[in-house]
Formats: sequence, C-alpha cells, structure tokens
Amino acid sequence: MATAPRSLLRKRLGRGLLVGFGAFAIALLVHGLKVARPLEWKSWDARLRLLAQPERAGQDIVIFLIDQYSLDFYEKQQGLPWPWPRQLYSAVIDFLRTGGAKAVFIDLFFTESSRSGVEDDEDMARAMERAGNVFLPLSLSQKEESEDAVPADRLERFAFSAADLPERSFPSARSAGLPVDVLLQASRGTGNVLFVPDSDSIFRRLPLASEYRGLLIPSIPVALAKFVGEGKTLAEVPLDSSGQMIIRYHGPTGTYRTISIASIINSWALMEEGQEPQVPPSEFAGKTVFIGGSAPGILDNRPTPLSGVSPGVEIHATVLDNILRQDFVRLPPGALFLGFLLIVSLLTAVAASLLRKIWQLIVLFLFLLALPCGAVWLAFRAGYWLAFVVPEFAVVAGFIAASLLNYSVEGKQRRFIKNVFKHYLSPDVIERVIENPALLRLGGERREVTSFFSDVAGFTTISEALSPEELVDLLNEYLSEMTEIILASGGTLDKYEGDAIIAFWNAPLEQPDHALRACRAVLRCQGRLFELQPRFQEKYGRAIAMRIGINSGPAVVGNMGSSRRFDYTAMGDTINLAARLEGACKQYGIRTLVGEETYRRVQVEIAGREVDVIRVVGKTKPVAVYEILGEKAALTAEETSKLDLYGEARDAYKRREWDKAAAFFAKFEGDPLAAVYRERCLALKQSPPAEDWDGAFTLKTK
Repeated sequence: MATAPRSLLRKRLGRGLLVGFGAFAIALLVHGLKVARPLEWKSWDARLRLLAQPERAGQDIVIFLIDQYSLDFYEKQQGLPWPWPRQLYSAVIDFLRTGGAKAVFIDLFFTESSRSGVEDDEDMARAMERAGNVFLPLSLSQKEESEDAVPADRLERFAFSAADLPERSFPSARSAGLPVDVLLQASRGTGNVLFVPDSDSIFRRLPLASEYRGLLIPSIPVALAKFVGEGKTLAEVPLDSSGQMIIRYHGPTGTYRTISIASIINSWALMEEGQEPQVPPSEFAGKTVFIGGSAPGILDNRPTPLSGVSPGVEIHATVLDNILRQDFVRLPPGALFLGFLLIVSLLTAVAASLLRKIWQLIVLFLFLLALPCGAVWLAFRAGYWLAFVVPEFAVVAGFIAASLLNYSVEGKQRRFIKNVFKHYLSPDVIERVIENPALLRLGGERREVTSFFSDVAGFTTISEALSPEELVDLLNEYLSEMTEIILASGGTLDKYEGDAIIAFWNAPLEQPDHALRACRAVLRCQGRLFELQPRFQEKYGRAIAMRIGINSGPAVVGNMGSSRRFDYTAMGDTINLAARLEGACKQYGIRTLVGEETYRRVQVEIAGREVDVIRVVGKTKPVAVYEILGEKAALTAEETSKLDLYGEARDAYKRREWDKAAAFFAKFEGDPLAAVYRERCLALKQSPPAEDWDGAFTLKTK
C-alpha cells in the first residue's frame, strides 16, 4: 500500500506532537490537583488483588485470634463474659514462653484495671516479666489534649531517636491512651496502634512514628521490628509524600497462619494437668505472635485493599513482615514518572494522527490502553507504585483530541473523495486514494491482472421493446447488482459502456489470488442474475442473459486521460483478449469464457471444461478457452460424470474420430456447446481438415 507523501506526514506529525504536549500538560494538571487520587487508590487495590502472592508472607509470624467461637466458648463453658479476666492472657503468655516465642504483641487496650481485681493485673504483669518479650499497644491521637494527659516521662523508655527512622517529619499527637501502669511497666515495649485510613476508609499506609510531647513514639510494628529485627535498619524504610509507609499486602485475611486463641488456652490447661496439648508450644519457637480480635463485638476489624473486613492485628503483622524482609512498596522518582507520562502522551497523539484505517486506530487504542497496564505490572513486580490512572487519562485524552483534530482537518477531503468515487472504485482503492491523494495524478504501472468483460445478450432487442424510463431502470438495477458482487470480491470497476461492465483484479492493490477472485465473482454474478429472472420477467417482460469474458496476464494499469479528466483503467492485450472472449461466447451458445492462463490458476478449486482452441481476430497464435461451471467442492456426482463424458468427446474430436465424437456429443441434450461440436463433427467428416490441422478454430468476428 502506498504511503502518504512526506509533506502530509510532516503535517500529521506536527499535529500529533502538538496534541501530545497538550495531553501531557492536562494530565500533569490532573495529577497535581490530585483529582484522580481516589481512582488511583482503587487501581492499586486491584493490582494487589490480581497480583497478590500469599506465599511471600513470612512463616515466622503467627496470629492468635479472639474470634467469635472463643468468646462463645468461654462465656458458655466457663461463665467468662467479655472482657475476659487477664489470667487467660497470662496463660497464653506462659504457653508461648514455654515454646520459645521470640516476641508477643497483645493488641488489646488494658487502659483500666481488671474487673477481677488488682491481683489479676499483677498476675498478668508477672507473666509478662517472666517472658520478657511482651509488647502492649498505646493510642496516640491528634485530637485536643485531654485533662488527664499522660505525662511524657512514662513513655521515655519506649521513645526512638530521630536517627532510628528516616529523615521525615512525623505527625504530632495531642493525647495518649496507655495501659494500666503495672502492665506498662512489665511490658518489653509499646507502640502506637491508632492510625487513620485514606479518605475512602481503606488502610493502605501507616506512619512509622508520631511525636508526643517532644518524644518520638514508634508505631507498634516498628517497635517490634527493632526488637526482633536483628540489626534491620529502620532508617531505610521508604516513605510516600505524606511521610507514611505504604503497606504491601500479600493476600487477603488469613494469609498469615491464624489460630483460634481458645485452642491455645485449652492447650495450656491440658499441659498444666500433665496431658498432651491440643497445639504444641514448640510450634511457635522463634516466631513473633500477634494476639488480637476478629469477633465483631471487639470492634477491631478494618477494611483493607484485599478484604472488606480484616482484623486490625493482621495489618500490624503485615507491616512488621514488610520491614523484616525489606519487602517495601516504593514510589518511583518524579522524573521517571514524568518521563513515562510524556512518552505515553506523545506516542498516543502522534500515532493516532498518523494512522487512518479504523481497524488500525482500534488496535492502536487498545495497545495504548494496555501500555500503562504493562508498565504498572512491571513496576509492581519490582516493588513500585507507578501511577496508573493519570497515564490512562493521557492516553484517552490524547487519542480523542488527535482523532477529532484529524476529522476536522482531513475529514472534509476524505468525505469528498469517498462520495465521488464510491460508485466506481472498491473500498480498498478509495482508502488508498484517501491515504495518498497523489495517486490521482496521471501515470501507469505494469501489473499482472485478471480482466472482466460482460455484456447483456440481445440488448438491442430489449432496448427497442422498452421505454427509455424502463430501460434506464432495468440497466440501473442490473448494473447495481453485478457491480456489488464485483466490488465485494475486491475487484476494481473500470467503466460501464452501455450495458457492458469492464472490471479487473490485482490493481491497485495486490491480490495473489486475483484469478480465483474473478472466477468466483463470475459464478456469483451468473447465479444472482438467475435469481433475478422472475423479477425482471414480471417487471419488464424480458429475461436477461449475460455473457462474460475473463482473461489473466500482464497489463498497464493506472490513471489514463488528460490533466482535467482521467480514469483509473487497465490496457493491453490481456484486456483485449477478455473482450474477444466475451464476444466469442455467442458463437458457442454459452455464458462464460475464460482464457487459458486464468483457468490454469483456478483449476484446482473451479470446475470447468475446455471449450475450444481459438485464434482471435488480429492474433495468429491459438489459445485454449474454457467454460467455468462452479466450485469443484459443490459439484454433484452426476455433474462430475457429465464432465468426464464431455472430456472423452473432446478427445475423440481431437483424434479426428468424427463419428465417435458426434455420438458422444449427441448425448448432451439441450447443451448448445455440444450441439456446435456435433454439427462441426458432421461437417469435418464430409470435408476432412488438412494433415497439419492443429484443432484450432479461427474466430471471424470480434
């Protein structure tokens, strides 16, 4: 297919660059104003759901859940309603100490003394002191400071230095909620568990620390990481623009090993009685155990990108896992994001400006929509949150803007060309002219083509019997039906000459199967004309028969004429022979004649019979001509048998066995071609040809 002139390409490229920079600027504005941020959050959630890898979750983290089963069991079996006495937690702490757990975090607020008395608090404190690895939560709030604000000196031993954390300002807290003093003093550490979700109520990030009264108080996963991290550097934890760590969830609720706390308490009771525990404590050797609630009444369920309801303790476990394995989510450098956004914007606008075909634009649009998808997938695998919504916005905005601009600038010319040539050229040719208007200049090229000539048999008689208006109506209906078939097969309509149709294949677009396309178009034309006969008979009182000549070979194809008026046409001996074959149909009483080269190209798919070897007017070299009958695959056994019998008759004719050949041809009742040969055999029997007879028949007329 010809390419557009360089000047036109330069204009399209210039428009594309202009639109691309415009789309980039608008997308950058959308990004800066954070208009697309809610959608970006949802796109991140979708990435986590689609690309989650639960197998990446650490095996050294275990969660003991205070689930609804545990609450119901101890209330019904032991008469212990919620909140439980602290001796139950003492049992769990002793159980884990026996098993050699590395650290224990109890995600429950013990801000008030036990309802069972001070002894219950002291019993739990002693268990914590024996273990030496129990962490408790505290809550830091940015709300107004309460009257009974917690003195800073109670938190000094839990505070971090600025060198422990990344260089970043941290949120300031105005009030704090702490465990009762006896438990706080017995704890190995503590950390903040109160942090706010994004504005859509989903927990995607967490601050590493908060500032309270001049102290830097860590979040609980950070406090645990410093204790169990064995030298992990917290200062290298990447933070987002808000100074928070993005949580990399590996899977939905239940990704980490989760055990109902009732089975743990029961196991400790069995061990106290000297029996085998339900769950051996050795299973938790060297592990960090999180204890928290999932029962609805405990009010500690939180929405995450992967679960609408997730125990809050599991979020803390995920953050600790991220820190221990350095499995972080990072934001790409700003320059990298801007470069990606610029490339996407320019690529979309330039490509949409250069391409013209609808299918190409559809494929381009789908590809460009998929481009940010592929980029964010690769980024996710590498641990980066690459923005998705804004680049997609740039793709859509750039594509629409470029398409509208193209339509307004070039659409008028395209519509003009289509309207002028749609009645004469196939859609493919029109598209080629639209893509390159330079094709409309004068000139030609040598091509292999298959030429088509058709004529209405007895048209003079038909025209004399009809009024001018009826004749025009008949011609319009007939020519429209036949032309539709020719164009649908990829043919190019050359011209009409009265009732004659002239067309060809393999120009201007290459069609390696041009001969087959032409023959199939001939068969469909004759078939459609047969279907229309009752209508023509009823409406015009006349049946219509069409003669067609087909020939393949070299020709000169191009725009021929003057600078003011020209046609896209084909010229040469190949075209002339096709016209002669159409005229020769009359002498044989048949509807279609195809040249030897055409039949050679289609004989595998198309059934036919050799009509004769002829010399046309103006030529000395004889050529074989054939009548095509239909697709071979559609022939019946009877039709195949008749073809074989006809072949035997032709062979006898060529061997000069006149009586035998005439007898064979006599078997084809109602076949005009067989009748011609029968008469010819009888005549040749009376006047035998010369010894050098080559079997060729010389046509006397054009």
